[in-house]
Amino acid sequence: MRTRRAAAAVTAVLLLAACSQEVRGVAAPGPPSATSPAPTPPEEPEPDAAAGSVVAGTSIRSDGSSAELVVDLRGAEVPEWTLAWSEATAPDGRPVDVAGDAVLRLRVRSADPDYGQGSSRASVSQGPIAETLTVGGADGYEEVLIGVRGGEQPFSAEARTDPGRIVVAFPG
Repeated sequence: MRTRRAAAAVTAVLLLAACSQEVRGVAAPGPPSATSPAPTPPEEPEPDAAAGSVVAGTSIRSDGSSAELVVDLRGAEVPEWTLAWSEATAPDGRPVDVAGDAVLRLRVRSADPDYGQGSSRASVSQGPIAETLTVGGADGYEEVLIGVRGGEQPFSAEARTDPGRIVVAFPG
Protein backbone atom coordinates (compact mmCIF):
# COMPACT_ATOMS: atom_id res chain seq x y z
CA MET A 1 0.00 0.00 0.00
CA ARG A 2 2.82 2.40 0.90
CA THR A 3 4.56 1.67 -2.41
CA ARG A 4 1.32 2.30 -4.31
CA ARG A 5 0.86 5.68 -2.59
CA ALA A 6 4.45 6.66 -3.33
CA ALA A 7 4.05 5.65 -6.98
CA ALA A 8 0.81 7.64 -7.23
CA ALA A 9 2.47 10.69 -5.68
CA VAL A 10 5.44 10.52 -8.08
CA THR A 11 3.10 10.07 -11.05
CA ALA A 12 1.04 13.07 -9.95
CA VAL A 13 4.17 15.23 -9.67
CA LEU A 14 5.42 14.16 -13.10
CA LEU A 15 2.05 14.96 -14.67
CA LEU A 16 1.91 18.28 -12.81
CA ALA A 17 5.36 19.23 -14.08
CA ALA A 18 4.51 18.30 -17.65
CA CYS A 19 1.21 20.19 -17.67
CA SER A 20 1.64 23.21 -15.43
CA GLN A 21 3.75 26.28 -15.14
CA GLU A 22 4.98 25.70 -11.58
CA VAL A 23 6.16 22.90 -9.29
CA ARG A 24 6.41 23.41 -5.54
CA GLY A 25 7.69 21.10 -2.89
CA VAL A 26 9.55 20.18 0.23
CA ALA A 27 11.34 16.94 0.96
CA ALA A 28 9.99 14.73 3.70
CA PRO A 29 12.37 13.00 6.12
CA GLY A 30 13.33 9.55 4.98
CA PRO A 31 16.09 7.31 3.69
CA PRO A 32 18.67 8.72 1.23
CA SER A 33 16.60 7.70 -1.78
CA ALA A 34 13.31 9.11 -0.46
CA THR A 35 11.58 11.60 -2.72
CA SER A 36 8.61 13.66 -1.77
CA PRO A 37 7.87 16.80 -3.74
CA ALA A 38 4.40 18.12 -3.05
CA PRO A 39 2.17 20.03 -5.45
CA THR A 40 1.45 22.62 -2.76
CA PRO A 41 3.87 23.74 -0.03
CA PRO A 42 2.88 24.26 3.58
CA GLU A 43 1.43 27.67 4.44
CA GLU A 44 4.48 28.47 6.58
CA PRO A 45 7.63 26.35 6.27
CA GLU A 46 8.83 24.59 9.39
CA PRO A 47 11.40 26.78 11.18
CA ASP A 48 14.14 24.18 10.76
CA ALA A 49 13.25 23.31 7.15
CA ALA A 50 15.73 25.84 5.76
CA ALA A 51 18.29 25.69 8.57
CA GLY A 52 21.75 25.35 7.05
CA SER A 53 20.49 24.70 3.51
CA VAL A 54 21.76 26.87 0.70
CA VAL A 55 22.62 26.13 -2.92
CA ALA A 56 26.06 24.51 -2.91
CA GLY A 57 26.41 23.86 -6.64
CA THR A 58 24.92 22.31 -9.76
CA SER A 59 25.79 19.42 -12.05
CA ILE A 60 24.29 18.47 -15.41
CA ARG A 61 24.18 15.12 -17.19
CA SER A 62 23.02 15.03 -20.80
CA ASP A 63 22.97 12.42 -23.54
CA GLY A 64 21.98 14.89 -26.24
CA SER A 65 18.22 14.30 -26.14
CA SER A 66 17.55 14.14 -22.40
CA ALA A 67 19.16 15.86 -19.44
CA GLU A 68 19.22 15.89 -15.66
CA LEU A 69 20.21 18.84 -13.48
CA VAL A 70 21.12 18.24 -9.85
CA VAL A 71 21.10 21.28 -7.57
CA ASP A 72 23.12 20.34 -4.50
CA LEU A 73 22.21 21.92 -1.18
CA ARG A 74 24.27 22.27 1.99
CA GLY A 75 22.72 20.04 4.61
CA ALA A 76 20.75 16.82 4.65
CA GLU A 77 17.27 18.27 4.18
CA VAL A 78 15.52 20.27 1.46
CA PRO A 79 13.67 23.46 2.37
CA GLU A 80 10.60 24.84 0.58
CA TRP A 81 11.22 25.34 -3.15
CA THR A 82 9.44 26.34 -6.35
CA LEU A 83 10.27 25.79 -10.01
CA ALA A 84 8.49 27.76 -12.73
CA TRP A 85 8.97 29.18 -16.22
CA SER A 86 10.18 32.74 -15.89
CA GLU A 87 11.92 35.69 -17.45
CA ALA A 88 15.74 35.79 -17.28
CA THR A 89 16.11 38.24 -14.41
CA ALA A 90 18.14 38.50 -11.23
CA PRO A 91 16.30 38.55 -7.88
CA ASP A 92 16.32 42.36 -8.01
CA GLY A 93 14.53 42.31 -11.41
CA ARG A 94 17.43 43.34 -13.62
CA PRO A 95 17.82 41.29 -16.83
CA VAL A 96 20.55 38.66 -16.99
CA ASP A 97 21.98 36.78 -19.95
CA VAL A 98 21.19 33.05 -19.90
CA ALA A 99 21.59 30.79 -22.94
CA GLY A 100 18.48 28.97 -24.14
CA ASP A 101 15.03 29.69 -25.59
CA ALA A 102 13.15 29.52 -22.25
CA VAL A 103 14.13 29.90 -18.59
CA LEU A 104 13.11 27.88 -15.55
CA ARG A 105 13.59 29.64 -12.20
CA LEU A 106 14.32 27.49 -9.15
CA ARG A 107 13.76 29.32 -5.85
CA VAL A 108 14.99 27.62 -2.67
CA ARG A 109 14.24 29.02 0.80
CA SER A 110 17.53 30.02 2.43
CA ALA A 111 18.48 29.92 6.10
CA ASP A 112 19.94 33.39 5.70
CA PRO A 113 17.36 35.97 4.51
CA ASP A 114 20.13 38.35 3.44
CA TYR A 115 22.05 35.78 1.37
CA GLY A 116 22.51 36.68 -2.24
CA GLN A 117 26.14 37.40 -3.00
CA GLY A 118 27.20 34.30 -4.93
CA SER A 119 26.79 33.34 -8.55
CA SER A 120 28.08 30.59 -10.81
CA ARG A 121 27.48 29.60 -14.42
CA ALA A 122 27.66 26.23 -16.20
CA SER A 123 27.08 25.64 -19.92
CA VAL A 124 26.29 22.41 -21.77
CA SER A 125 26.97 21.93 -25.48
CA GLN A 126 24.19 19.39 -26.16
CA GLY A 127 20.75 18.44 -24.88
CA PRO A 128 17.77 20.42 -23.61
CA ILE A 129 19.66 22.30 -20.87
CA ALA A 130 21.79 25.05 -22.39
CA GLU A 131 23.06 26.73 -19.23
CA THR A 132 22.52 27.15 -15.51
CA LEU A 133 23.17 30.35 -13.62
CA THR A 134 22.97 30.81 -9.87
CA VAL A 135 22.02 34.42 -9.30
CA GLY A 136 22.14 34.71 -5.52
CA GLY A 137 18.95 35.57 -3.76
CA ALA A 138 16.68 37.95 -1.93
CA ASP A 139 13.76 37.88 0.47
CA GLY A 140 14.90 34.58 2.00
CA TYR A 141 15.23 32.64 -1.27
CA GLU A 142 18.22 31.68 -3.39
CA GLU A 143 17.67 31.36 -7.14
CA VAL A 144 19.02 29.24 -9.98
CA LEU A 145 18.10 30.03 -13.60
CA ILE A 146 17.99 27.10 -16.03
CA GLY A 147 18.26 28.01 -19.71
CA VAL A 148 16.37 25.48 -21.85
CA ARG A 149 16.84 24.88 -25.59
CA GLY A 150 13.70 24.50 -27.71
CA GLY A 151 11.40 26.60 -25.51
CA GLU A 152 9.15 25.44 -22.68
CA GLN A 153 8.91 21.66 -22.58
CA PRO A 154 7.88 18.87 -20.19
CA PHE A 155 10.12 18.26 -17.18
CA SER A 156 9.97 16.53 -13.84
CA ALA A 157 11.35 17.74 -10.51
CA GLU A 158 11.88 16.03 -7.18
CA ALA A 159 13.61 16.69 -3.90
CA ARG A 160 15.96 14.15 -2.37
CA THR A 161 17.37 14.17 1.13
CA ASP A 162 20.57 13.14 2.87
CA PRO A 163 22.27 14.95 1.18
CA GLY A 164 19.74 17.61 0.22
CA ARG A 165 19.31 18.18 -3.51
CA ILE A 166 16.70 19.01 -6.11
CA VAL A 167 16.73 17.02 -9.36
CA VAL A 168 15.20 18.46 -12.54
CA ALA A 169 14.90 16.07 -15.48
CA PHE A 170 14.01 16.64 -19.12
CA PRO A 171 13.03 13.35 -20.81
CA GLY A 172 14.37 12.54 -24.26
